Amino acid sequence: MGTSVVRYESIGDRAPCWGVLRDASIFPVDLEMGSHREVMQHYFNDRSSFDAAVSQAPIPLADVTLCAPISSDVQLFCQGLNYADHRAEGGLDDGANGENLIFAKAPSSICGPTDDIVRPRGCELLDYEIELGIVLKSDVQSPQIVAESDLEHLIGGLVMANDVSSRDVQFGATALQWFKGKSYRTFCPMGPVLYLLDAGDLAQLYQLQLTLKLNGEVKQNATTDLLIHKPAATLSEISTFSDMRMGDCILTGTPGGVLLNIDLRTGLSILLNFTKDEKRRAKFVAAQLARTRFLQPGDVLELEIRSLDGNIDLGCQRNNIVEA
Repeated sequence: MGTSVVRYESIGDRAPCWGVLRDASIFPVDLEMGSHREVMQHYFNDRSSFDAAVSQAPIPLADVTLCAPISSDVQLFCQGLNYADHRAEGGLDDGANGENLIFAKAPSSICGPTDDIVRPRGCELLDYEIELGIVLKSDVQSPQIVAESDLEHLIGGLVMANDVSSRDVQFGATALQWFKGKSYRTFCPMGPVLYLLDAGDLAQLYQLQLTLKLNGEVKQNATTDLLIHKPAATLSEISTFSDMRMGDCILTGTPGGVLLNIDLRTGLSILLNFTKDEKRRAKFVAAQLARTRFLQPGDVLELEIRSLDGNIDLGCQRNNIVEA
């Protein structure tokens, strides 16, 4: 089994610390580590020293505040429409035949697993997306053809993320503002756990259960065997146009059950028949609000990812929605 690493703050500490999570207790790691990249370097380059630095004096989980285990000096690559049911609710009916949609999300959107998600002023279509994040173990600086057997050398960790989205910004303009609509501050709760993989853990990569609840009601529930474009193909594709560093993260897409639901014909009509973005956005927002209620201040999101056999557990996020 791998190791569940957390970043946390205790009362009186000047800076977040790193520890290993075991049975609802944190065992501090006595090493100088400022970022998750340094944690991974220690873990994978000198495992015996890392293990020796783990304290035997536990801190109760209830006595600390958990921070995001992914630091902000990171590239966040994202996959869109990577589950067939989410493609359908996004207005596409091509099942698993669509192109691998890859975009970026600003690292300044990262926040902790219990931090508030701030709804920006003027945002009416705030939405959630539970996603499995894979964290790179090695640099990739040239085009590669990645096979499944290569993943153990390229993937070092797993992390849970919520790809929060302002749909009225994302889809309310001619240019389709994906980066802006997904990059507001607090729009990427991550953690609580950075699960560092050991030999054999990748056998569970396609047996992970993703569950998201809104105000206690299950909205998203799927397993990673349903991923359309799997990590090997995605790493191959990203390598054709971008360098990737050890510690960079790829969010692998969300399953069906988000609040957005686009009728393709109506959506295209809105995009094509209005020349002013203000009018287009108003029409799009009205059509979506007629379908469902989007996230409001006071709402609570709870997210979990764990393997079907229970050996891998990425913890639980619990975030409140608040107004800017």
